[in-house]
Amino acid sequence: MNVIKVLLANDHFILRNGIKLGLTSKATNIQVVGEASSFEEILKLLPQIEVDILMTDDIMPGGEILSFLPLIKKQYPELKIIVNSMQSSETSSIKKMMEWANGWLSFISNEQEYVEAVETVYNGGYYHFKVAIKQPI
Repeated sequence: MNVIKVLLANDHFILRNGIKLGLTSKATNIQVVGEASSFEEILKLLPQIEVDILMTDDIMPGGEILSFLPLIKKQYPELKIIVNSMQSSETSSIKKMMEWANGWLSFISNEQEYVEAVETVYNGGYYHFKVAIKQPI
């Protein structure tokens, strides 16, 4: 079984720890290999560590994810990205985000949904909050 290496980014320490605990306690094949609290920290960490998936908040200090997704994907085209959002329904910004990202989770998602999202995206699929799908939206 391959270990899925995740870089976890969220500006709220307690949310980062909760997501990390949920992922690693429910799946032995998921390892959080780095943590960031801003988009700038993500950009500093990516060249330093081996990562399969970036799981990031959509809004953190320094901006919002739509400003950073094109830059990250240009520098790391093979990197898979899952975005966490306070939004629990699909909006125009979620649709735009999914042009660059491989998955979207709402913070109301449960531990199993987080694990399913990581495994689905790692295996080449796309994960849309509440629904695992095989093709991009």
